[in-house]
Amino acid sequence: MKIAATVILYYPNEIVIRNIQSYINSVERLYIVDNTEIPVAQITERLIEFPNSIYLHDGENKGIAARLNQASHLATKEGYDWLLTMDQDSSFQEKILINYLNCFHSFAGKEKVSMFGISYFEKMTNLQICNSIKVNELITSGSLLNLQLVPVIGEFDEKLFIDEVDFEYCLKSVLNGFGIFRFTNIFLTHNLGETSYHRSFKTFKLTSRVLHSPERIYYMTRNILYVQSIYGKATFNEIKIRKMKLLNRYKNNLLYNKKRFQVIKYIAKGYWDYKKNRMGKLK
Repeated sequence: MKIAATVILYYPNEIVIRNIQSYINSVERLYIVDNTEIPVAQITERLIEFPNSIYLHDGENKGIAARLNQASHLATKEGYDWLLTMDQDSSFQEKILINYLNCFHSFAGKEKVSMFGISYFEKMTNLQICNSIKVNELITSGSLLNLQLVPVIGEFDEKLFIDEVDFEYCLKSVLNGFGIFRFTNIFLTHNLGETSYHRSFKTFKLTSRVLHSPERIYYMTRNILYVQSIYGKATFNEIKIRKMKLLNRYKNNLLYNKKRFQVIKYIAKGYWDYKKNRMGKLK
């Protein structure tokens, strides 16, 4: 099984360079796809220097879905069977990545599996075993995508631009009868958003909260409504859980985000653009 990898960038920095270094030597090819409109020359020079990699940049921000499709096409054309998809803020510890790939290679019946994935909270784990469970969704970062099944399942939906891209692909994988498995003893270092500490209005304890920009809240709002309109009846429970998570994000951002009035504005705009079928990049 030949494995390539891709990482989607947007205004990367030195930390992103170190993140890439954590996995580039474990794959045969890395497609570095840069959504940055005007990249920083010093960072670009570092990215181009990575061995066995292809740096792709066209001066446009085309979102996540389009870039995943672009990397999938290139990997398939070059004869790769699987694609490791990474976010720019994700990295692996060396021993954990080695075990991940060992567990993947030893998994029986992987030709009927659409995606393999891992957990994204750092945790001490037993690296000598391969525990896996069948799930209905995975995050894109750290997942292994079965390229041979993409023509059957369909590509990533570019109308979504960002947010719910991974969820939508997982839903149609399941509906097409293919498995999705998560290794429970393997963990990825991954940033879910801007974390800040605030005092709870209920308990008055200082707790961490993941906050998002109003624009991200817009995409979350619009895109979950779009996904629900397509898959709602067939995947009611999954959609319900997803919407409950979104409501919790609303709560955190409305209570603790300094841009709460913009958050309200973009929630409304997300709903309105969905109703008007305005998809793709936020105008």
